[in-house]
Amino acid sequence: MAGQLLAYPGPVAQGTPESALKAAFLYNFVKFAAWPTVAAPPDSALKLCVLGDEAVEIALEQTVKDRQVDGHALAVASVKVEGALGSCHVLYVTGLDRRGSVQLIERVKAAPVFTVSDLDAFAALGGVGQLFVENGKMKFALNPTSAQRAGLRLSSKLLALAKIVKDESP
Repeated sequence: MAGQLLAYPGPVAQGTPESALKAAFLYNFVKFAAWPTVAAPPDSALKLCVLGDEAVEIALEQTVKDRQVDGHALAVASVKVEGALGSCHVLYVTGLDRRGSVQLIERVKAAPVFTVSDLDAFAALGGVGQLFVENGKMKFALNPTSAQRAGLRLSSKLLALAKIVKDESP
């Protein structure tokens, strides 16, 4: 069942907006990740933040509306680069160049934030997840070392479906 939830079955170009696909992946990341109790106390909301893509923000709001994950309500917020990014549980970022992405990752590196982007090599730069299109299908890569650094636990089901990426050598 997890495979069905995480692997979109059809080509990206066939009708489903890319923003809706990205929102579905972000929602599923929440379902298959766990945050430290101090970062996500029982009955608190999980904050899904979007930086740089209003279409993904809108699609994510529609995707998570009236849903909960493990007793946590889900809240979507738009954030700015200079904002309080460490308060996000999931942070989807787009529109930054490589240098800007590295700076952002450094800012939240020690915080329990599941960082995700569609930037090439984002996960290898230290982000937790990366969305990409391959053979007309949206897929994802994960960097387990980055997740561990952030104090996140990723489900074995999620890891089994991902392309596993390691940190780039300095």
